[in-house]
Amino acid sequence: MDSDRCLERQDHLYDFVAPGAPWEPLGDAAQLAGWSLLVLAAAFVLLPWALSGRRPGVVTAVAQVGVVLATTAVGVATLRSGLAGVVVDPVGGDLAVRVWLFLPPVLLVHLAVVARGWDRAAAVLLVLATPLVAGLTYAVGTYDARPWWEAVSGLLVMAAGLCLVVASVSRARDRAPGRAADPTRLVP
Repeated sequence: MDSDRCLERQDHLYDFVAPGAPWEPLGDAAQLAGWSLLVLAAAFVLLPWALSGRRPGVVTAVAQVGVVLATTAVGVATLRSGLAGVVVDPVGGDLAVRVWLFLPPVLLVHLAVVARGWDRAAAVLLVLATPLVAGLTYAVGTYDARPWWEAVSGLLVMAAGLCLVVASVSRARDRAPGRAADPTRLVP
């Protein structure tokens, strides 16, 4: 069983990713979370190309724009909340938060379906890192949110990045001059 101090920390009062009122800041956690969300939004700009190796279709592009805008809105609001020490609502309010929660997993599952090899592994890891999946699985404690569940999401994102690096190196090696293509390897 969790201790009383641990149960106290599991309250939404201390949530620093997309903080909501009432909220108690914990050091620089909200600023760091805000910056990380902004970096993630920038990564989502190129993610469909990185995972599928081709230009996204219209529906994927629209979803991608929605993910980038919502992640940016939540990132800026989280950063501003951390700097101000009070809750700052994102541009778009609850709609931005809902899009940020629900649209990335949908887009990433689609990209996982069209990706292959290490790219697919990266997409699956990114799905597992989303706040929606975390909120339904590893972020849930005995009382509420586990302290520092975001660290698990961060490790999943780092592992996904490593998978993309491996996929990129593998593709570069396959395209090297004088190297015959392996007909058993599926590369988009």
